[in-house]
Amino acid sequence: MLAGRLVGRAEELGLLDRALAELDRGRGGALALVGEPGIGKSRLLAELSARAESRRQLVLSGSASEFERDLPFWVFVDALEEFIQGLEPHRLDALDDEARSELALVFPSLSRFAAAGGAALPHERYRSHRAVRDLLERLTAIKPLVLVLDDVDWADSASVELLGALLRRPPAAAVLIALAVRPRQMPDRLSAALERAHRAGVLTRVEVGGLTRAEAGEFLGEAVGGAVATALFDESGGNPFYLEQLARAVTLEGTAAASALPLERLQVPPGVAAALAEEIALLSDGARLVLEGAAVAGDPFEPELAAAAAATAEAAALEALDELLRLDLVRPTAVPRRFRFRHPLVRRAVYESTLGGWRLGAHERCAETLAARGAPAAERAHHVQRSARRGDPAAAATLREAGEAAAQRAPASAAALF
Repeated sequence: MLAGRLVGRAEELGLLDRALAELDRGRGGALALVGEPGIGKSRLLAELSARAESRRQLVLSGSASEFERDLPFWVFVDALEEFIQGLEPHRLDALDDEARSELALVFPSLSRFAAAGGAALPHERYRSHRAVRDLLERLTAIKPLVLVLDDVDWADSASVELLGALLRRPPAAAVLIALAVRPRQMPDRLSAALERAHRAGVLTRVEVGGLTRAEAGEFLGEAVGGAVATALFDESGGNPFYLEQLARAVTLEGTAAASALPLERLQVPPGVAAALAEEIALLSDGARLVLEGAAVAGDPFEPELAAAAAATAEAAALEALDELLRLDLVRPTAVPRRFRFRHPLVRRAVYESTLGGWRLGAHERCAETLAARGAPAAERAHHVQRSARRGDPAAAATLREAGEAAAQRAPASAAALF
């Protein structure tokens, strides 16, 4: 049985504990967990969150996504939006009108503070950065704040720019920014920002490597024999995610039919790709269809949007969701009616396994469903980008509207939309 607790990582955990102890003393900072996909960065962030909560510190978490890179400030919105929605109104009274109007450009829940008339010029994006810094400082009036940002290498350019600003001029309060990145996938601007902050002593860089052979054996548990554990370790290189997936394949051996999913296109070891294929092969046709719809809808996703993408009834999608949860392909979040894939590689594998024509229609169905809900153009745009027909004036209008909304604070995202 795979270990349910964290195995090894004594040095990394020591660094996390020191950062949290400094936060209790009123001194903030930044941590960057750096390592290859599946190496355990997200698991360490989860451990950091648990330890911070045990210290009664406020933890707010967000994650960037490969498929939402055109949503400005998404990783910060994902982390802060729902908490801001639940704040008592007086908590924002200390912010001046300019700060509140700038925050309205970043967080949808604060749109009521949007300034009348024209917004600031694009080169004045520093105002939004300053407003977010002020907001983070105000939140520490509740308790010390740990802002957890996962998969930042997938972050949109506006989020990267904002993060760089926060690292150049950190909040003057008990705020710890903890992020996870893949070194080979980082955009140059993000890499430069992290290196600059590291040299300035603002950011602690934590290199996350593979498990040792002994730790891998402890991770796999006594149920996996020594010879098998050694073979799995050699194949995985000590990468915990790869180790887990290979162990699942051993468990499922002989129980799943071969799958035709073209997972070999993923940049993962063949053994891991085969493990994912065998796992997905266990699904019923209906559950697999909803899983594919969810991969198109987003991560996290809502069952209703996954059902629309899959062109299936919502009742059937909810029934399929129970199967997906039971097999641990998706997991619930803290927010009702929102679910995440077990790992980004699982979503990528499912998304890339779908046929191109079906995927085109699924994105179109998502765009239509969001439009019927009255979702803003920015939320619909990335589906429209992937499904619009040549000469479609409504699609062009959607992309233009989304681009205009992003142009003031996220010009790179706007350029892609235009």
